[in-house]
Amino acid sequence: MNANLTTTENPVISDMSFADYNKRQLYEVSADRNKERAFNVKPAGNFLYTGAAWVPQQYEGFAIVSMLNDNNENEALAARLTEIQTELQYNLSPAYAFYQLPSESFHQTVANTLSADRFKKNIIDAGLEAVYPSIVGGAFENIPEHDNQGPLMMKMAGLSVFGTAIGLLGVLENEDDYSRITRFRSDFYGDPKLTQLDVRMTRPFIGHITLAYIEHPLNKNQKEHLASVVTEINEALSREENYFNIAKTGLRRYQHLAEFINQDNSPTYLL
Repeated sequence: MNANLTTTENPVISDMSFADYNKRQLYEVSADRNKERAFNVKPAGNFLYTGAAWVPQQYEGFAIVSMLNDNNENEALAARLTEIQTELQYNLSPAYAFYQLPSESFHQTVANTLSADRFKKNIIDAGLEAVYPSIVGGAFENIPEHDNQGPLMMKMAGLSVFGTAIGLLGVLENEDDYSRITRFRSDFYGDPKLTQLDVRMTRPFIGHITLAYIEHPLNKNQKEHLASVVTEINEALSREENYFNIAKTGLRRYQHLAEFINQDNSPTYLL
């Protein structure tokens, strides 16, 4: 999850077509695009380096996510992501500008729900935190079931620098896999009880796993170096076959963006 993706107030948002989605993802991992994006990065404000340790900054909410470690078939990808983080940590400077997320937090956001001010207004201030999981569970129950086709297979295409973070973007080779995600999102966001709580699509589906947040301003040379390091890693990734197996998704609670909590009453859905 990247909390700092830009949105406008109540925009008309829809998911991309299968072809446009994959085209977009491949463009975003290209060398030219990463160089362009690197020159526009800014601090995320999600983690603070004190000089001795990183301190998470509060950013509360709920989201529908698929955790990487929920599926044993993702062990190889998890190991590769940790290797990439090590490469980033070793090569990027200054080191205190980049917060590397813990591997337990690696996930794909399938649907954002409510966070920060909207979470406080519609859930906390309304006294609905205890019952919100059951509301989401009811929405899951109303989503039509599908024939069990096994897990979705998302191929990880390469690193992308996006605004305040560095993440690994994924493409879907099977159009039906993409349709399973977008149909779920359409049905989920169309649930009337969730609509009453201002749960709505605020961005199209973007397959990605966030690996690091940028938490300090970078100068021109540091931005150039960031783009160069990302491009070099992507050259290696382009020759690899790294897949994220996604079998289910579910509601997770978070106090900050390094930990996504599976509560006892958290509902899940088989994609």
